[in-house]
Amino acid sequence: MTNQKKYGKGIQIRTCRRCKKPINENSLYDYCPECFKRIEEVFDKIEDYLNEYPGATAFEIEQETGVPYHVIHNFISDGRLLEIPNEYLNFECKRCGCLLLSAHHKYCPRCRKELEKEMELAKTQLKMSINDSDGAKMHIKHRNRK
Repeated sequence: MTNQKKYGKGIQIRTCRRCKKPINENSLYDYCPECFKRIEEVFDKIEDYLNEYPGATAFEIEQETGVPYHVIHNFISDGRLLEIPNEYLNFECKRCGCLLLSAHHKYCPRCRKELEKEMELAKTQLKMSINDSDGAKMHIKHRNRK
C-alpha cells in the first residue's frame, strides 16, 4: 500500500503517509526518514512495555506509556503488533476502585503517582526528623559475659 499523488501528465510522486513530504520512489517505507524515526521511537516504547508486561491490553499500553490508542491500533493494522483475543479483564484499582483492564498493576496510573509522591514526602519527613534529632546514636553496651 503505497501513498502516491498524480501530478501533471501522469507522473506519480510518493509522499510520506504522515507529513505528506515527497519521498524516494525506491524507499522501503511509506514515511520520510524524520517521520519514520519518530514512529520507530514510539514503537520501541510500546515494545519495551510489552517485553516487561507481556499480554498487556491496548488500553493498558495507552495508560502506561502515553501512546494514544489510535496509534497502537495503527500498529495492529500495519501488522507490527498482534492482538490476541481474550476475555474482558476486570481488575479494580486497590486505592480508588476504578477499572484497570490490566492484570499487571494493582493501582491506576493516577493513584500510583499519588502514592509515589506520598512515599517521597514520607522519606523527606523521615530524613528531616533524623537530622533534627539531638544527634544521639545507638551503640551496644559491652557487658562482661562469663
